[in-house]
Amino acid sequence: MTEFLNNAFAFPTLFYTGLLILTVLYWLASSLGFADLDLSEGVEIEVPDVADTSGWLSKIKLDGIPLTISISLVIFFSWVICFIAVHYYQDKLSSNLVEIFVGLWIIILAPFISAPIVGTLLTPLKPFFNKLRESAEGRHADSLIGHLAIVRTNKVTMNFGDAEIDDEGANLILKIRAEEPNDFKRGDSVIITEYIADENTYRVRASA
Repeated sequence: MTEFLNNAFAFPTLFYTGLLILTVLYWLASSLGFADLDLSEGVEIEVPDVADTSGWLSKIKLDGIPLTISISLVIFFSWVICFIAVHYYQDKLSSNLVEIFVGLWIIILAPFISAPIVGTLLTPLKPFFNKLRESAEGRHADSLIGHLAIVRTNKVTMNFGDAEIDDEGANLILKIRAEEPNDFKRGDSVIITEYIADENTYRVRASA
């Protein structure tokens, strides 16, 4: 256990240990309803004057994967790479200066090694992510109006809120908004009344 902690909090693992702790806290907050989670958000980026960005994402198989999931897993695998590197090289380097130099290069290279691994592992789930994204983009928005949804966050405002809905067997997570003041909380049932395309959100009201 002591060796594990020493490796986890040694440079360069320490950099990704910090990011990994923040990632765990984010997912914990999302599961408890304290953060707005959007699993329908992809990583397809359009950047003017940058050549073939989507093609680069395709090569590492990260196209079509939600940003929150892909970043979280890239951080995790980067941490694993740094941890293994520290375990094998920490006692073999001749000076602190060399250790820092090697560590900086590991920090830089780790995400480039991790990203293709994450893309390969998540490729079988891309059809599921695509269905979530299509629904969130409003292709099925009209069909969701009038449906019952369950609030996932501890509150629902005009700027914040998530809800879960069963759409043909798939549990979809939607961004919802509601007029204030209201008493909505996690676990409450709401009715979807409107889809707001510009914001990619759904207006809801109380179910009774």
